Parts: sequence; C-alpha cells; structure tokens
Amino acid sequence: VVVMLRSVTRFTDPTLILRPGEHPFIRHDSALHYSTAQWLNLSAILAAMSVGKCHLKEDMTDELLRRVRKGLLDSPFTVNALRAQCNDLF
Repeated sequence: VVVMLRSVTRFTDPTLILRPGEHPFIRHDSALHYSTAQWLNLSAILAAMSVGKCHLKEDMTDELLRRVRKGLLDSPFTVNALRAQCNDLF
C-alpha cells in the first residue's frame, strides 16, 4: 500500500500528522493523505524507481509503521475496500 505524504494545510487529513524528527525524511509538519492510498505491486514501484519517479529512503521505525497502519484504518478518507483488506492484514 502506498500513501501520499503532503505538507500540512487547512485541507489536510488530520488523522496522522508527522513532525520533524519522527523520520529523517520529515523536515516540516506533514500529513498522510489516506484518500490517496492504493495497492501497488512491486514491479510498479521498481519501474518508478528506474525512471527516477521515486527513491528509497530510510526505513520507518516499527512504532511509526504501527501509527501509519492505524491511521489507514482510522481515517474517514480511506477507501472502504482498501480498509477492509488492510484490516485483515494488520
């Protein structure tokens, strides 16, 4: 599952706001926009990496991964079908 991370604005999904220091990639208040969450297979991710559309960064901590997963299940903006699939996996 991939989810877009965006700067916090007044239209931000407030389910999970990440602050600087919670992950090395986070430099200012940022929000996960669970409305953008979707399944991507590994080949799609590798293809995006090969043309420079995405890059690997440091792994998140187990605690941060737990919070991101909880946010996916809790956000009112997560697509219901995806929430159901993830609820079974998490």
